[in-house]
Amino acid sequence: MNMLQMSEDMRNGQAISLKKQVQLIVSLSIPAILEQLVMTLMSYIDTAMVGSLGSRATASIGVVSSSIWLLNGIVSAVAVGFSVQVAQYLGAGREEDSRNVLCQAILFNLLFGISLALVIVSLGRFLPAFLGADPDIRPYAGAYFCVVGAFFPFNMACAMYSGILRCSGNVTLPSFMNIGMCLLDVLFNFFLIYPSRQIGKFTLWGAGLGVTGAALGTGLSQACIGLSLAFALLKSKGPMGLRGGERWRFTGTCMHNALHLATPTALERMTLCFAQIVMTAIIAGMGTLAVASNYVAVQTESICYLPAYGIAAAATALVGQSIGAGRLDMARRFAYGTTALGFLLVTGMGIIMFLSAPSLTGLLTADPQVAALSARVLRIVAFSEPLFAVSIVVIGALRGAGDSRGPFFINLCSMWGVRVLSVVLFTRSYGVTGVWISMTCELIFRGIVFLIRLLRGRWLRIPALL
Repeated sequence: MNMLQMSEDMRNGQAISLKKQVQLIVSLSIPAILEQLVMTLMSYIDTAMVGSLGSRATASIGVVSSSIWLLNGIVSAVAVGFSVQVAQYLGAGREEDSRNVLCQAILFNLLFGISLALVIVSLGRFLPAFLGADPDIRPYAGAYFCVVGAFFPFNMACAMYSGILRCSGNVTLPSFMNIGMCLLDVLFNFFLIYPSRQIGKFTLWGAGLGVTGAALGTGLSQACIGLSLAFALLKSKGPMGLRGGERWRFTGTCMHNALHLATPTALERMTLCFAQIVMTAIIAGMGTLAVASNYVAVQTESICYLPAYGIAAAATALVGQSIGAGRLDMARRFAYGTTALGFLLVTGMGIIMFLSAPSLTGLLTADPQVAALSARVLRIVAFSEPLFAVSIVVIGALRGAGDSRGPFFINLCSMWGVRVLSVVLFTRSYGVTGVWISMTCELIFRGIVFLIRLLRGRWLRIPALL
């Protein structure tokens, strides 16, 4: 059973067996989980390439990493704003309306993406100094951030079109496309980061751009895949493929829904990222060792929780189409099922991360001090990963139902009321280790609160966007 058939059955009032529910959850989650794992692996390789240049290169990326997360948060918010509409329209059987949403998404991508890219490039070189980075890494960090910002429209295209495809029931194509993006990133980096070198009788060309080359490699891979996803959507024979006659103009309903969904999501991500920027600034004042260790630990931790984002994508699509079909009972079942899967999977991943932390960090840096400190903090945060996964998947389910304000307020209170305040308390005595103790406490608190919100069920009473 595919999602479109499921939606039709739900609209007709037919029962969906538990076996079929599980099959849908697994079939949608596996490609997305595979994508997340491969992307994380490629990020490992990417980080190792930069790490081979020394701790200064690693620190120059680490100091702007929180700001890049902020940009990615904006990208994710925009993707939510349009993809959830597609899910609910398809659940209601209104395919023409879903295609009109796609057209408006493309227009918004072009106008907003290019405008924000210009702002980022204009202000990016001042950011490292603002964050308190050491003077010797500021030029490299600024150049990296500016290049990443210049490719922002393609980054947005990847997220937006992947989200729309997933919410239409096509999870395989965006997953493999994004895996391809990671492979391209590594390939581009191989030639752009390192200078030309002699291998036997052959000279292997390299641009020797260092940290800037890493940013350029990421941007070029995003451009290739973003354009490919757009082409695949427009030419698709599925429900999202253009038939002719679509409205290539903004409508009040679509933009209102997009703002309704995206604004709280963007504020949520901004809240989280600004708090991360504050903590990055605190860590930056501890020296290059602390910055590099924190960055390596963040990169290593991502392999543990990122599969939850794949399950969350499935939760958004399944809950969204269930809401569109008017089946609140199925929306609840899919939300519970995906949350349980995320908890169990990440629990296992957390155990693996705890046991293999020294080996994992050693792969990303040649500096033994950086590797040792990173491994220490990873073993602390491992205890919070299962509940972190719960919060991630529940957010995905809530967004599918159109509930974006709840996650915003919960994350606002959790991040600033728990994490930032505890960072101030713990870092005075424990340094960068104190930062990760604070993070662990906050992630546990956040997971419990989101679980309570899921079980109370108020999100099911939010009116559909249709």
